[in-house]
Amino acid sequence: RDSIFAQKSNMDILNNDQKIAVMRVLLDIIYADGRVDIRETAYYSDLLNELHLSAEFEELIQKKSSLIALLDIKNFSLEQKEYFAAMMDKMIKVDQDINVNEVAIYDVVIEFCGIPIPFVA
Repeated sequence: RDSIFAQKSNMDILNNDQKIAVMRVLLDIIYADGRVDIRETAYYSDLLNELHLSAEFEELIQKKSSLIALLDIKNFSLEQKEYFAAMMDKMIKVDQDINVNEVAIYDVVIEFCGIPIPFVA
């Protein structure tokens, strides 16, 4: 899955509204286990840079409804969904603590959004 990141380094695959939706759900994964690990925040920051999202987008991400973000993601192309699934997968694993709540969010997202990539621990 890391190869997806290398192939899409400039992130032309998502527009700004889609990027905000993606980052909103990733924040939900970060907070799902009740602990924010430095590796999660570092990965989140790396993604902000990779997505070319400046500090002004942070407020938009924080204010974005998770449910509206899911509706946005549901309309992604298959390539965009696969890219997002790889981001969720890495966010869950980055702290080396796979939490049941994080996986539950992943499962809800893939089911609702029609992403054909189950989580593999």
